[in-house]
Amino acid sequence: MRNVQEYKNRKYTIRDEEKIKVLNNEGVGISSISRILGIPKSTVQVKIASIAKKISQQEIDETEQVYEIDELRTFVGNKKNESWIIYGINKIKGHVIGFCVGRRTKENLKKVTDTILQLNPKKIFTDGLNIYPSLIPGAIHKVFAYNTNKIERHNLTLRTHIKRLTRKTICFSRSEEMLYNCVKLYLC
Repeated sequence: MRNVQEYKNRKYTIRDEEKIKVLNNEGVGISSISRILGIPKSTVQVKIASIAKKISQQEIDETEQVYEIDELRTFVGNKKNESWIIYGINKIKGHVIGFCVGRRTKENLKKVTDTILQLNPKKIFTDGLNIYPSLIPGAIHKVFAYNTNKIERHNLTLRTHIKRLTRKTICFSRSEEMLYNCVKLYLC
């Protein structure tokens, strides 16, 4: 006779919410979170969405700081469907100021740049993407490879911690909304 374990789903508890946040931030996928906690995948997805919805970006009252903006390429569903995580960080403190998930369009880049421009920045460093000069005033916009080191390192940390962002992986997001929610849990 074989010893067959029965897969039983248990009810979701309030303590699972914190575990879901921790597991998401450690790069554990939705299927794995479901297996570890013994709750259905659909429940994990719903709870990640509800946790992300509860998180509001903190009011930032800093002014005259130096910022970096960059984009991180990933995909949703298949390799042909590119999606980008566009975000800005404070160069000194390293915390995320604003982010957007979607196509790398002027509108999405504008969401992040406008958030930073409201803080009256001293300088904003970006890569050489040709859209930035039309969004950021020339007096504060700097394109210099060595001054985006902090955000490039942050990109590497994101790719290391969140499996769905890793290059050459079988892990991926099936929807842009889920990608947004998982990234929001990590960044905020």
